[in-house]
Amino acid sequence: MIRIVNCTVSDVLCEEHMLDEYAQESSIKDMPHPKAQLSMYQDLEERGVLRVIGAYRDNFLIGFVTVMCSVLPHYGKKVAITESFFVPKAYRKTGAGLRLLHAAQEYTKEQCAVGLLVSAPYQGSLSKVLPRVGFKHTNEVFFWSSCA
Repeated sequence: MIRIVNCTVSDVLCEEHMLDEYAQESSIKDMPHPKAQLSMYQDLEERGVLRVIGAYRDNFLIGFVTVMCSVLPHYGKKVAITESFFVPKAYRKTGAGLRLLHAAQEYTKEQCAVGLLVSAPYQGSLSKVLPRVGFKHTNEVFFWSSCA
């Protein structure tokens, strides 16, 4: 049985095996290797800007989503944005990802935000799922490396 619960940044960051797979799958070419800044995450969490939601099976973390919620200056409205969203490949057919996504949507509603923006790796499995569960493809993100 899968449980979806609010958890902490520390709960996620101690799962190195998951973070390694996440980094391999979602890293952007020419960006530095991910190095999570625990103190920054904890500060956002303490200020109520960041919510961490975990998917657990048998008390084992099998996925997570981090949602940041604040007013976007361009719109003047509160918007929720997934900062990270990951379920390891071995657990993707468990429904954990969809349940995490629904929990992020519920959090968005609780925060009275106008919506939830979810980014996904280009042509990755998440980018194929999102349109099938009611998300609209609105933008594409491009990266230019100043180090190349």
